[in-house]
Amino acid sequence: MFPVKRSPGEETPLDKAIKKSPLGALLNRRDPDEEEELPQIDVAAGLNRVLRAPGLQSPAAGPAALDLEPVRAALASIEAALYAIDSIRDVIEQAYEVALSAQDVEDVGGRSLLAESYDDLRLSINKTIDNLDERAAALIGKSPRHLDVKLGGAAHYSISPTRLDVSSKGLNLPPPRDAFATFDEITNVLAELDTALKKADRTAAGYCRDAQYLIAKMNVAIASGD
Repeated sequence: MFPVKRSPGEETPLDKAIKKSPLGALLNRRDPDEEEELPQIDVAAGLNRVLRAPGLQSPAAGPAALDLEPVRAALASIEAALYAIDSIRDVIEQAYEVALSAQDVEDVGGRSLLAESYDDLRLSINKTIDNLDERAAALIGKSPRHLDVKLGGAAHYSISPTRLDVSSKGLNLPPPRDAFATFDEITNVLAELDTALKKADRTAAGYCRDAQYLIAKMNVAIASGD
């Protein structure tokens, strides 16, 4: 398993997300199954520039000119999703701590109380998903959809959604079946949390790659219009 304590000097969600393994960096671990390095591009600064810098206009019209607005809209969805994923990670960390502490409780009643706390945390992930704005919901909500970004001419870029509620189609975090009555159940819950954590990690990393690609496209278009 993995440590769950956050180190001093906490980074922003976007800072964490640009690293090879966003959640792995947060938990001081690396996922050995992930070998591909992300390009060293400052996604946080790039998003801030293309979403908030005043005066950015689409380049002169042409048959293959890039319209910046659809790209900006897609990047805004990615940014909103990354912040939501960071909140979900925090809840998973807390749930892991609760389940881990249950391993040290011999009293069945005490473990049952911890199971209730775990279930409250688990359900709070769904509350986060239910309260997403429409930008983030498009990518990680209960009814997500592919975002098809027009890049000019016939060129398109597709951003794949990843459902991140606690259902079997999302993070797959079922309720504690027997209220932590057995240590085997707790072990299974810890394994489910670990799998959910990795899914959140992969999702954030994927959206950062999408953002890097779109930011690069925008930068080229802006430079060509200077």
